[in-house]
Amino acid sequence: MTKDYAKKRKTARKSNKRSPRQSRPSRKPISPILVFVGGVLITLFAIFLWVLVKKPEIIEEVIPVKQDTKAVTATETPPEDKTQESASEPRYTYHETLTNKEIKVDTTQSVPTNGNKTYIMQCGAFRKQEDAESIKVEMAFIGFQANVEEKDGWYRVRLGPYNSKRAAESDRHKLQDNNYQDCRIW
Repeated sequence: MTKDYAKKRKTARKSNKRSPRQSRPSRKPISPILVFVGGVLITLFAIFLWVLVKKPEIIEEVIPVKQDTKAVTATETPPEDKTQESASEPRYTYHETLTNKEIKVDTTQSVPTNGNKTYIMQCGAFRKQEDAESIKVEMAFIGFQANVEEKDGWYRVRLGPYNSKRAAESDRHKLQDNNYQDCRIW
């Protein structure tokens, strides 16, 4: 059987009369210098269009527009007048503007504060009183005087009361520096 198979393959090869694919002529790559020059020209054209649309006075300065001499003399003032006008106008700088600035502040109004509001910071709640007492002792080593309060079977470790939230936040940041991350302010 293997001989028959080999014969069939030989005859199949000989009988295959397909012509190979015709290859397309390869395109010559574009020169990088040509691409660069084209990019520069496109950029310059885009800048020219932008200047033409947004800043037409720049183009008028570069390319002077021809006008009638009669119209020019009638519209223009002598150069001596321009210098006199600019000399009479005061010129200020940014520094002078800031130093001469006057701000009026009404000091009679005060910001209303909630003087009677107090804040409490809780740093833990435990089922066992021993756990709460150990946290209280650790906080004492840091420099805080904590209280342990029992409510509904929970022992809460609390600091405060604080008269302002800023004072409570300050203590909370000190505790965060000592790895007490779960303190909450109420």
